[in-house]
Amino acid sequence: MRLQRRKVARGFVWSTPEFVDRMPFMIAGRPLVAGASQFDHNLSVREDRIVPYGGAEASAGPGAREMFTPDVPGFGPARCASYLAGTEGLPPRPQLVRAIELVGRATTDRELHALDIGCGPGREVLALCEAGFAIDAFDPYPEMLARTRALLTACGARHDRVRLAFGTLEDHAEALTPSRYDLVHAGFVLPFIRPHAFERCWSALTTSLRPGGVFAGQFFGPNDEFIRASSAGEMTAHGSVDVDRLFAGWTVIEREEVDRQGAIGRGTPKWWHVHHIVAVKPA
Repeated sequence: MRLQRRKVARGFVWSTPEFVDRMPFMIAGRPLVAGASQFDHNLSVREDRIVPYGGAEASAGPGAREMFTPDVPGFGPARCASYLAGTEGLPPRPQLVRAIELVGRATTDRELHALDIGCGPGREVLALCEAGFAIDAFDPYPEMLARTRALLTACGARHDRVRLAFGTLEDHAEALTPSRYDLVHAGFVLPFIRPHAFERCWSALTTSLRPGGVFAGQFFGPNDEFIRASSAGEMTAHGSVDVDRLFAGWTVIEREEVDRQGAIGRGTPKWWHVHHIVAVKPA
């Protein structure tokens, strides 16, 4: 029997109760009850058992991920699988590496904090961890969080400096703390915010970044294959003028526009129209 999911915002499970408004879930037998004050850095995803809160136990077996994959507009299970296959073993994105270097030059005695939006299998989380950041990270795919935790464990990284949660920026935006982060990384995830929610999410993201903090991420242009194939209202595209507007008043360290045939990592061919950005928020 397929696991029935009730809708919370865009219809997937959350790992951290501070972000739950209405529908609690249970993962590995742990109820998600409102009232927590931080990301759950002890989260452990058991892929063999996903239990809807208050319902009968569902032993999902090998098909757990297929039974409980989130409905993310523009990035369904097939694209997720293609992304994982094409990027397996790749190093952290160069924009993040550049951002880490920039923050490092301005290091103070206080602890540095980073946010990774859509953390994927965790290579950027690991890079941030190794650079000494305390990290908040979220992703809507349980498999991504499981892979992140496995990578951190395999590399001996400190789990107590990493807090993981399910979800996307659309869902977590209102819970982000103003001026908390020295670095925000949004690697190829912002285009998957729906247009009607983009300004709200972008405002929350930039507000969560400290004055003088560094943003690293990507935006898709209108020629991108994913944008052209998406349904109306499903994904957000940005032209050059739009990017100018988003970063008006910022110090743009790196800006590259790519509009060409390529591939997803080393895998599936794809036409890319991407704006790569590294920028410093006004002090």
